Amino acid sequence: MRENPYAIPIEELIASAQVAPEAQIEVQTEHRAVVPDWANPVHPYGDEMSGDADGD
Repeated sequence: MRENPYAIPIEELIASAQVAPEAQIEVQTEHRAVVPDWANPVHPYGDEMSGDADGD
């Protein structure tokens, strides 16, 4: 069986796949408040207390 011409060493794969934490963070300069849309029956916070719809 012939060797795969597209294969790369695992060290090279890991080195090319790692991303610095600073590059993973998106900085938002202004706060975006959630404006309730009373015409839409879906509320973004569900039960007003937590981020899920059933309150658990």
